[in-house]
Amino acid sequence: MPIKTKLATRYWLKSVLMMVVCVVLGLWGVWDYVVAIPEAARGAARAEILRVIKNGLDTPNGSPQRLDAITLIDVALQSDGYSDGDWDAGLAQMKIALEGAPIESQREALGNVEDGLNTYGNITAPSKYDRPMQWVFMSCLPFGLWYLLSYLKMKKRASLYELDDDGTLTTPEGSWSASEVKDIDMSTWISKTAKARLTWTAKVVVDGREPIELDDYVYQDMHLIIGALAHQFYPDDWTPLARRVKIEHDEEGEEE
Repeated sequence: MPIKTKLATRYWLKSVLMMVVCVVLGLWGVWDYVVAIPEAARGAARAEILRVIKNGLDTPNGSPQRLDAITLIDVALQSDGYSDGDWDAGLAQMKIALEGAPIESQREALGNVEDGLNTYGNITAPSKYDRPMQWVFMSCLPFGLWYLLSYLKMKKRASLYELDDDGTLTTPEGSWSASEVKDIDMSTWISKTAKARLTWTAKVVVDGREPIELDDYVYQDMHLIIGALAHQFYPDDWTPLARRVKIEHDEEGEEE
């Protein structure tokens, strides 16, 4: 039966997890930049306007505080950044009260100010670093796309590795008959001296090109292809499962 590989769970799970993390962070940055930060800025600005109006309503008619509040209302009503129908209507009513409306109107306006402060009073204005910081999060989005494309590419490559019963080896780099497969380099495979990542790999030597790396970390069941080739070329050293023969003998002796 031909030996085929597929993308290892450890690899695709890591890729998908990183993709999700990057996309979530990126979208979080977009949301904060487009929605949350502008809303916080608007709420903090409204709270400041309401505090000035409250201060004006607490003083006699014609006081400097009232004049300052009226001027601030005029500026706010002309500002596209903070205006909407209900807010504008409320400000207009408060302006009338500040200009010397009957006491009942002023009390009503003061009550509306208190309600507004209950809504906006605890909102903290964004700092000057909040918006630039969101670019850091939004920059994660391209990495999420990169992880997705990398996952799809490696999944496709995984489907191309195959060792047929007649010894034909097929990889993404091409296909070689049994006679064209010359050797396999097992120097890093489960080596105690090689770098940890390299201990998952072996290199097969074929006609007409540089050795091809076979990676059991990325591709599930690649060790079966590695083991079959290693056992073919070095039957005294390697089993078909890519285990050292000597180690297997030692284990059998310990069991006895």
